[in-house]
Amino acid sequence: MRQMLMAAVAAAGLLSLSVTVARAGSVELSGVHVCCPQCETLAKKILAKVDGVSEAAADKGKKTVSFTAKDEKTAVAGVKALADGGYFGAATLDGKELKVELATPKAGGAKAAEVTVKGVHVCCGQCKTALGKLFPDAKIEYGKGDDVKAFEIKIVGKDLDKATIVETLRKGGFNGTIE
Repeated sequence: MRQMLMAAVAAAGLLSLSVTVARAGSVELSGVHVCCPQCETLAKKILAKVDGVSEAAADKGKKTVSFTAKDEKTAVAGVKALADGGYFGAATLDGKELKVELATPKAGGAKAAEVTVKGVHVCCGQCKTALGKLFPDAKIEYGKGDDVKAFEIKIVGKDLDKATIVETLRKGGFNGTIE
C-alpha cells in the first residue's frame, strides 16, 4: 500500500512538472510598427501560420502585437515569424522579457553607397513615410513584396553601415535581413 501511495505521489509530481513546462503563455511585442488596419491584418496572418499560436491581435494605437503561445518554443517561433515578416518589437512572455536571437550584421563593417534589406514590412504609404523618417538622408527604393507584404528595399546614401541600418529599422518597429 505504501509503495502505491509513493508511486501516486511521484506520478502527480511528474504530471505537474510537465504541465508547468508546456503551459500556454501570453506574448506581447511592443514598439512594433503598426500604422493601419492592413498592418494589423498582416501581423495576424503571419501568426496564423505558426502552429500552437492562438488569439493573435495587433493594436495600431498601442503599437503592439500579441498572441497566446502553447509553450515557450512556440512563443519564440511566433516572434521569429513576425520578424521574418518585417515586424520588430520588444518581446515579453507572461510579462517577462523573451529573448529571441535574430540575425544582425556585425558593427563596423565596410561602408556602402547602397544596402539591400529583404523582408521589410511595407504595406501602405504610412509605412513608406515612416521608413523615410528613419533614413532622412537616404533614398529608399522598393522592390517586390510577398503574400504578407514583406518587401525588399534598397537604401541609397553615403557611408551606409549594415548594422546601423538594421538597428535603425528595429528602433522604428521594422525588421529585415541583409545578406
